[in-house]
Amino acid sequence: MIKFLILFTLMLTTLFSYEILLDKPSNIQKEAQKSSLNTLLVRDNSKELVIDKTTGLVWQDNIDAKTIKKNRKDAKQYCRRLVFGGYDDWYLPKIEELKSIVDQNKHNPAIRDGFKNIKAYHYWTSSPNLSANIINVLNIDFKNGQVYKTNRKGKCNVRCVRGKYRH
Repeated sequence: MIKFLILFTLMLTTLFSYEILLDKPSNIQKEAQKSSLNTLLVRDNSKELVIDKTTGLVWQDNIDAKTIKKNRKDAKQYCRRLVFGGYDDWYLPKIEELKSIVDQNKHNPAIRDGFKNIKAYHYWTSSPNLSANIINVLNIDFKNGQVYKTNRKGKCNVRCVRGKYRH
């Protein structure tokens, strides 16, 4: 019986170490991440906003966030001029901010629970592409949650944000 317990313990330790070595989150870590992702967003249906209690950001979540497509310059202008939900201090999110609402455990759309108006498509960020090609700008495709570089004259969806990002 003792040999069995020792063998069982060694097998569990090996499996757990294997997950750590590959930088693969354990099932416990996945569940903790999943529950924290889903519980820290609060939706205000009357104002069509999603409030992220962790980051301090307030997200636009009306039909425009699903339907409006603009080039990057017009997207920045749209957010700056937006008066919505009783606020007029909206802006186009930075890459870190937009990444904060991605849920890698989901697909098509890869967005955290709480959002109702989402298109599984590319959404602009205000973050520049820091590589040599400055014509391309960073965006996130909410079909898979991945970051892409797109020509700034192309058209992507727009989701504005307000608040101060804290992580």
